[in-house]
Amino acid sequence: MTAVFGFLVKKYGDKKWDIFLRISGLAALGGIPLAIYFPATIPLVWLALVAIPANSPLSPIIPTAFEPMLMIAAKYASPITTAVVATTAYMFTEFVNWHIYKWALNWDKLKSVSESKWVKWAMTNFAKAPFLVTIFFAFTPMPFWAVRGVAILQGYGVRPFMTATALGRFPRLFIYAWFGEVLLVPTPILVGIIVGGAVIVISAKLIKGKSLLGGTVLDSD
Repeated sequence: MTAVFGFLVKKYGDKKWDIFLRISGLAALGGIPLAIYFPATIPLVWLALVAIPANSPLSPIIPTAFEPMLMIAAKYASPITTAVVATTAYMFTEFVNWHIYKWALNWDKLKSVSESKWVKWAMTNFAKAPFLVTIFFAFTPMPFWAVRGVAILQGYGVRPFMTATALGRFPRLFIYAWFGEVLLVPTPILVGIIVGGAVIVISAKLIKGKSLLGGTVLDSD
């Protein structure tokens, strides 16, 4: 118990890293009793755990982790159950993302970014229908970090943003889960996609001599 308390209060790095590490650790601890007492939930527990780094600021490093894991889990649970778990885990991570991004960007940087011509254009169009724009970005393959950034710059409320995100993301994840149940893509292939995507991105960064966290909000440089 002392070790758990120490993990929760000890500083490991800057605030962004501390939040990310603690959220990941608590989620992993919460999944242990489920896996022990309800073995049938193991694929769903893995899905929820993978959802945290796969949809966090670390997602550029593991770009192909979430959807293949969702399709694997759908082999062991119904598409609707899989989609509910995936959406819940995603929304949990997105709530953390919202605050990490707000803390990572100081107001001077926000002011500088908001003066960009393209950002002004995005903010103007986002303001016309923020709820619908957020749903659209959550449902489509469009880069969701963009609408998150614009929403923060606009001062859009976290509650409507999260609601719109859930409404857009759930049907998208349900479609992936349904494909996972129907297509039954061999698990080794899906695992290969997960690992392969990470290997390609990490190798490219190492070859170019770039930091693995470069370009992510967890890059504290």
